[in-house]
Amino acid sequence: MPESSEGYLSSIKQWCKRNLGFILLFFYVLILCVAGPLSIKELVRHHAERHVVVWFVAGVFVYVTIPITVAGIVQHTKNFSDPPQQKRLIRIMMMVPVYSFFSYLGMILKDKVIYLDSLRECYESYVIYNFMMFLVTFMYEHYNVEQLLTYKPAQPQLWPFQRLPPWPRGKSFVIWAKRGVFVYVIAKPLTTFLTLVFTLAGKSGKGEISLGSVWFWTLIVDNFSQAWALYCLVIFYKALKYELAPLKPLPKFLCVKAVVFFSFWQGFFLELLVLFKIIKDSKDPDGYSAEDVASTAQNMLICIEMFGFSIAHIFVFSHKPYETDDDLPPTQFFSTLSDVFDIRDVGNDIRAQFNEFSRFRSRRLNALGMSVREMRDRSSGRAPGDGERMPLLFHPGSTSEHVELETIKDYTSNHSSENVS
Repeated sequence: MPESSEGYLSSIKQWCKRNLGFILLFFYVLILCVAGPLSIKELVRHHAERHVVVWFVAGVFVYVTIPITVAGIVQHTKNFSDPPQQKRLIRIMMMVPVYSFFSYLGMILKDKVIYLDSLRECYESYVIYNFMMFLVTFMYEHYNVEQLLTYKPAQPQLWPFQRLPPWPRGKSFVIWAKRGVFVYVIAKPLTTFLTLVFTLAGKSGKGEISLGSVWFWTLIVDNFSQAWALYCLVIFYKALKYELAPLKPLPKFLCVKAVVFFSFWQGFFLELLVLFKIIKDSKDPDGYSAEDVASTAQNMLICIEMFGFSIAHIFVFSHKPYETDDDLPPTQFFSTLSDVFDIRDVGNDIRAQFNEFSRFRSRRLNALGMSVREMRDRSSGRAPGDGERMPLLFHPGSTSEHVELETIKDYTSNHSSENVS
């Protein structure tokens, strides 16, 4: 009898593990069934004031959206066969609940909306970074990327920059593609912080298209850095289209791009409506200014749109490619999320990019110094190194010191033999 009860409990545990996502979804729907009548009661009590109706409609979409995304994330944690890739996928999928939750809070806490919008916009750049690293991780797991890109033809520029030189090959291609995304990762939080500071000081000039408006300049920087990041993503995809085909990256890219596109441009359009006084102050006794009305409309639209994106993410960022017949070690949902929330990899990647840029600048300075020295020596009719030392532009003790010294020695000996002959 004890053995049969233990087997019965074991089967229940196995069933719960297999259907954890559906169990969470059931309880969430149960909460919705309780929250729905309470919301209706609140509508009746407030005599259906306009802003309360908006809260209710947006809340329904948020309550339906979040469990759909959570169910998809849970499926990934249950089939966590490729942590480096799936960690980035989960971060991308969390864009939907983050946008929904902060937009809904921004509607209710209108006095705090500037802080909530700032957090939401910073997550946008974080998603684009993770999508780029998702592609890079897949490539490095399956290919020798530097060697592959060395033998591929140089990737030409896209329209309208076809006349510019093509992208470099080999390792430099990956470095420049990642660097383009990192520009946005760094620029977006900085511009968001500046906008926040100047808005709190009442000097942001929001909605003003003039050279003295901080809002106008941050808008330009945001657009340029975002466009450059997306351009680098497209270049990376074009160059490695065949190798990336198993990932089906195009629908994934369109999902990410659509969220960014809708959230930014509809907000910009609403701000223009306020600027041209098409959206006016609310006549209800709720104290909503024209800016509050536009902000509430933006947040409501995001709540509705995220419901559609949550359904799209279930199919586009599916866990099925990561299912395996092998027995995986049991994965704890919250331990996996702790790995997802660990953002030290972002700091390490940014630090690596700065180090790589520093090495690149050192090599260019050395090449420039040698070229200038060569021209000066030829004009004076002597070989490099005659009479004075060749200037070393690298820092002593750097990793490239030995290579640079050997290069200069070879360069000097070759030119000296030419002059002697």
